[in-house]
Amino acid sequence: METKRLQPRAIFGINGKVEFGLHLHPNKRHIVYPLGTKIAIDDTTTSKQEFLAGHTSNVSCLDLSRSGRYMASGQINHMGFPGFVILWDFDKRKELTRHNLHKVRVQSVCFTAHDKYLVSVGGRDDGSVIVFDLQTFAPICRSVAARSINGNATVVRALRNNPSFFLSAGDRHLRIWSIEREMNKAHVQDVYVGKHQRRYSSISIDRRDEYVYLGTYSGDVVKIVLNCCDTVNVTKSGHFSSMVGAFGTHNPRKPYGKDCKRYVNGVRVVYIVDDGLLLVGAGDGTIELVEERRDVKEVAFKTYPSPTWPMLQTLKKTKVNGAVTSMVQISAIEYYIATEANEVYLLNIKLFTLKLLKTSHKETVNNIVFPKNLSSVFATAGYETIRIWSTKRLQELLRIMIYNFQCADLKFTSDGSSLVSVWNDGVIRTFTPITGRLMYAIPNAHNKGCSALAVSSSGRIIVTGGIEGQVRVWKIEPYRQSLLGILKDPSGPITSLDFNNMDTEVISASSDGSCVIWDVKRLTRKNVITANTQFMTAKYFPTGVQILTCGTDGRISYWAVYNGSLIREIQGSLKSSVNHIDINGSGDYFVSVGSDQLVKLWEYNRGVVVAQGYEHAAAVKSVAFSPCGRFFVTGCSDGCIIIWDIPGDISSGSFSALPDINDLKISSPKSKSANMEERASARSNHSQRRENIDGLVANTPKNNVNVIECPPVDSQKKPELAASAQMDVKKC
Repeated sequence: METKRLQPRAIFGINGKVEFGLHLHPNKRHIVYPLGTKIAIDDTTTSKQEFLAGHTSNVSCLDLSRSGRYMASGQINHMGFPGFVILWDFDKRKELTRHNLHKVRVQSVCFTAHDKYLVSVGGRDDGSVIVFDLQTFAPICRSVAARSINGNATVVRALRNNPSFFLSAGDRHLRIWSIEREMNKAHVQDVYVGKHQRRYSSISIDRRDEYVYLGTYSGDVVKIVLNCCDTVNVTKSGHFSSMVGAFGTHNPRKPYGKDCKRYVNGVRVVYIVDDGLLLVGAGDGTIELVEERRDVKEVAFKTYPSPTWPMLQTLKKTKVNGAVTSMVQISAIEYYIATEANEVYLLNIKLFTLKLLKTSHKETVNNIVFPKNLSSVFATAGYETIRIWSTKRLQELLRIMIYNFQCADLKFTSDGSSLVSVWNDGVIRTFTPITGRLMYAIPNAHNKGCSALAVSSSGRIIVTGGIEGQVRVWKIEPYRQSLLGILKDPSGPITSLDFNNMDTEVISASSDGSCVIWDVKRLTRKNVITANTQFMTAKYFPTGVQILTCGTDGRISYWAVYNGSLIREIQGSLKSSVNHIDINGSGDYFVSVGSDQLVKLWEYNRGVVVAQGYEHAAAVKSVAFSPCGRFFVTGCSDGCIIIWDIPGDISSGSFSALPDINDLKISSPKSKSANMEERASARSNHSQRRENIDGLVANTPKNNVNVIECPPVDSQKKPELAASAQMDVKKC
């Protein structure tokens, strides 16, 4: 059968941790940035996204030539393996050539003026500078980047007008280089800085190649005068490149000697806006527009008690989420700002306003869930955050923050009034879906942290799995949450939990190679499924008669519920594990994702792949079908989220019978407990409008994210045991 290609509807993701990884093509239309092992190209006019694949590991650096004709990228590899530098043709979107002369990691790359050379510097395990000729597509020289008494080079930048000169900077390292093509040699000279030793983070060169501004991790900006024109001697005869001074911002409220302020967590990016006017991005997310003071000269600070002089005056100031890693100029007043939190902002320096353009998780997307009968929004779980996204606006709507902890799993209740989540600190937290308010928390739910969650259709029973291997059943009431029982059979962490269609059984998958079917009402074990693998996910078929599992051996297995026998086994991946699976509402198709970065759509009955997607650039960890069955969402280990459209000829067969419930509102009859809760809240004068997930889009303005910080939970409080619960742990 012909395998079709899955087309992504939208992609949320950018690797903001790559320093100076965001670039704007000279045509002012395409944005280029790294995303895992691939390079993404976004068309800002049509919102079309393209990906260039060629690296075997994560991209560590990226640069565009001044003309926009070439693009270069380097990667980080495993110890003992070379790191590739790839030269791309931007217009044709194809690889021109590559070299593997660096070891382990390529730290930084840059093009010289007039697209003449490509310069790359290796990481700590390599320590070399390689000059690559773009005319002959061959390296012309290789030199040791730093002296033995200096640190490693981390940044390399070329002069704007002269193609023979470039600078390298790093840890106590600042050197200027000149390329002599006839001799296939690079001459080098250290920049004189005196006793001012710094760890440099960025380089910005003015338009006339006279001055250089460097950001440092000590929180100040270093100004250098170049004096370079001689290729052999690097600088003018009788002159040398030297340091003018290390500048900080002036605080007029402080007395002389204490009026110099440095940036928190260092200056990560410096951009020259105009003569003496700088745009500074700091490690704490601070962005400032500063200028050199005109009322005083540098010589006035020769006797200043601090090595950092208050020569900068702050004009405007704002702050973003995460350390600033890239600044790209769009126009005279607009800039793109990329941060380590994988977010891209649009900055207007005239009004100094920020607009969030791109966002994604910082780390692995652990799980993705849709509300029942609602396809317009979905929620994702990751490090420190729970995020709710809109599939119509293609934007983030709500973000719930809990610092330093990781959300392992989450589920919507069937009526859409709450969002239940479990965290690696062992706490169960439930939030309202619109305002993100904490409804209740159960501390110490598991000793070593929670790892899996399942919620019944009524929302009255939730089942959690822990890293210690226990399965716990909880009863949820309006003003009370109690523990019904503790089930213990697996010896490894619980990786997934799933209720059957009648809410009578729960299947738990464990990394010890067993799947256990539990009777929720009797709190006993009904059946055990074992295999020679670490189970990652176990899902009930919609009718509840079969179970679908996947594991680290790359196999997808069908099991019978009544006796636990193996029905069918298919190879989901030939070389890596299958991390997650999900079945659509009709049971005709299911999706599998794995560490091979592939997304596969399978026909359930025949067990064959009908469509496949290739856009992910890291191991894919989670997947969820939309309730309408016309698309699904996947998340991977680099924080990227992709919405995939199911091909029309595939969906026309079985999905046409399903109603289009993208706009269908959740409605369910009120239970007795819900009515009691509403009456009690009205009596207590603390009544609030009952929130439902179907109103989130209407209550969230466009291009805006509601960020909520969750209050701390009392970890000393122990979970309450129900009166009917047995105190001992059930060992089956």
